[in-house]
Amino acid sequence: MARPTTILVTTPVLAGALLACGGTPSRPASVSAEALWCPEAKGGLFLKVGGHQGTLWQLEVWDRKGRSLASGSFRLRGFAKAKIVPEEVLAWENGILQLKDGTVLVREKP
Repeated sequence: MARPTTILVTTPVLAGALLACGGTPSRPASVSAEALWCPEAKGGLFLKVGGHQGTLWQLEVWDRKGRSLASGSFRLRGFAKAKIVPEEVLAWENGILQLKDGTVLVREKP
């Protein structure tokens, strides 16, 4: 049986390690302060959602290291949204932002 002092010392250390692995990464300097971390997205990403008009949304997307993946107008295809929240973001693949309900945001051509 483990000693109570051993348990008291190792529990905070293990909890801190778990938070470091799955928590919000530190924000790289290249990522806008308004961008939110999307923890559910494959690989994780930062997303800044600007205004929208109808199905056209203004987005900026960065990977966890702060590299810009895309910026500009994206067309919503799928279920109508009043708001896009980080917990809904499933993945960023081939220039398409995928949401959990099957809705996608596709980059508009300039």
